[in-house]
Amino acid sequence: MRTLHQRFVFVFGIALVLFTSSPGTCGTVVLKRAFVKKYKDRATIDATFVVEHAHKKPNAPAKDGDMHVAGQAPKEVGLPMVAEVINAVQTDEQKAVKRVHDVEGTKIPVPISGAWRFWFEHPATSQTQFASFPVAANTNPDHSFEIHPVTSFDGNDVSVSFQRIPGFTPYPASKAFASYESLTFTVSATATAVTLTSKKSGYNYTQFRMLLKGTPKKLDDGGFAVLADVFDAGSEETEESIAANVRMIFVPNTAPLKELLTRKLGDGDTLTVIGIPRINLNAVFGFVNAGSGRPAARKLPYEMIVIALAK
Repeated sequence: MRTLHQRFVFVFGIALVLFTSSPGTCGTVVLKRAFVKKYKDRATIDATFVVEHAHKKPNAPAKDGDMHVAGQAPKEVGLPMVAEVINAVQTDEQKAVKRVHDVEGTKIPVPISGAWRFWFEHPATSQTQFASFPVAANTNPDHSFEIHPVTSFDGNDVSVSFQRIPGFTPYPASKAFASYESLTFTVSATATAVTLTSKKSGYNYTQFRMLLKGTPKKLDDGGFAVLADVFDAGSEETEESIAANVRMIFVPNTAPLKELLTRKLGDGDTLTVIGIPRINLNAVFGFVNAGSGRPAARKLPYEMIVIALAK
């Protein structure tokens, strides 16, 4: 007869196997531990990018207005990836959009910057950072890494794109954050690698009111992060939060960050914004350092990239 401890280990092991092996529902990414450490406290990434496929034209504003660009950044990222220019139909983005098409399929590497984003929206069964992989067959290859939103493409600054998307309706916070809060993942590590496995996730754009908790802290690249409780955009002050202590990421040289700093917002202040989720690598790194390295199932740590002021 098994002891209580043995029964717990047996049940946990079965649950872990079921969680990580359900066909068609999970993706696994193996990252370099040094990469996680480098980007855990950065809003953005700078890379040299080769455009393999791009949308002929941006999505219609009602469908989010994004310009999807598939390609590779072999030195800095080393994974199948997509870059997305938001608000790409706007006049200020047209030089960048034209340049994307100029270099599409030419194998000419160009500099790109923007918010890095890990999210299991279009995951492959398994991908390993800096392993070989084929050229993308279309603008949406299986991927878990994005530069989204792009802030600069081959010298063309598109940070002004961090604004509301005219004609597009974001998800309400109560719907999107209910999904984020329910996500789980497994994490394991070696001395050089971190492995993440999670189910497919979605809800890219959501509008919400944040209640800041504490003072915003400067990140390694000049962005800022602050913890906040989350409410529906039209909620009353007396309502309970939908999510608590979510790290909010403000990207350098964007309107949301300028609002945060100009108004000197801090503990107890509120801001209504539109954001997109990404995995919180700061929390992942903390799990890895505190654990044994063996696979552990946890609530998925996420944070929000603030892409626009909603009011």
